[in-house]
Amino acid sequence: MSDGLDSKIEAENKPNYSAESLIKIISRSNEKIDFCYDKTGPFAQVNNELLWNMIAQLKYKGVRLRLITEITKENTTYCKTMMRYFDLRHVDGVKGNFGICDKGEYVGNILTNGQLDSKLIHINVESFIELQQYLFDILWNQAIPAKERINEIELGLDKEFLETVNDPQETKKILLNLLHSAIYEILVLYSTANSFYRAENEGILHVLKEAVNRGVNVRLLVPSDEYIKKEINEKNLKEKRKQIHTQYIRKPLQANIVTIIVDQTVSLSIEIKNDTRNDLNQSSSAVFSNVDSTVSSCASMFERLWIQSELDKQNEVKHAYFQAFSGLKWNDEVYQKQWKNSSTKVDIN
Repeated sequence: MSDGLDSKIEAENKPNYSAESLIKIISRSNEKIDFCYDKTGPFAQVNNELLWNMIAQLKYKGVRLRLITEITKENTTYCKTMMRYFDLRHVDGVKGNFGICDKGEYVGNILTNGQLDSKLIHINVESFIELQQYLFDILWNQAIPAKERINEIELGLDKEFLETVNDPQETKKILLNLLHSAIYEILVLYSTANSFYRAENEGILHVLKEAVNRGVNVRLLVPSDEYIKKEINEKNLKEKRKQIHTQYIRKPLQANIVTIIVDQTVSLSIEIKNDTRNDLNQSSSAVFSNVDSTVSSCASMFERLWIQSELDKQNEVKHAYFQAFSGLKWNDEVYQKQWKNSSTKVDIN
């Protein structure tokens, strides 16, 4: 039926019938295809050579490919492969294996144990497709970007945790993994000059600059120290548009801490008990967490210090301005401007 449900079921003698029919339908796409798979879908698609080759051809033809699936520890490798061609997002427990081609055709497969079954559903009824597209778009807007979800899995952040880390080498490993995993934002607080110097010696500033270069917004709070200012300015000098945004703390903090917040989802707070050492020492301890209340508390403290540093900077500018002009004697002056047919007189009193 050309305007209704077209179910193609000839499984017994043609095991590849479903895949071949699916390829034929999606090959007609010129603008975009939206797919929705359950967690077994990525495995099924990547392992179907004919279908995967067609996906590659569509991508090179300029067709936009969007996919919603459930990204799990088991299918992460396949999802990474699919990200070569798909704009991929994650939804917990999502069901269904279908595609919407150019908002004009709906095609669905039945998956059995991660394998394409021979049953294919093909619908081109306009009202039905509009409904499916509407539902897909709702899911898409609520879905998590694949890179963010994969980072959660690889860093073990997909479950809530609050850990105390006493091994300095483990703390450094966590710190570097966090900075490399950042997607859109890194907030860093060094409460003492020595803590900044240690970070510089360990290459942390270079890692932050790499994050900026890949599009991550990096904000850095450090003590007001001439050497630190010089070092940061040199690191930022080459590319003015890609900078580590920095504020300087004018007043010493009571605690010797290093705090890192990544993407507003995970925090690492390191307490430095011996600030004279050149490296993270055995007396240091860290709290590593993705618990919302803990992360929010660290982020709130950072923002308060950031705002206070900005206010202190403005006050310094005002003070310098008034100092520069203090002692000068100002006189009232009269300015005249002669126009073509009239004279305008401006008095400044």
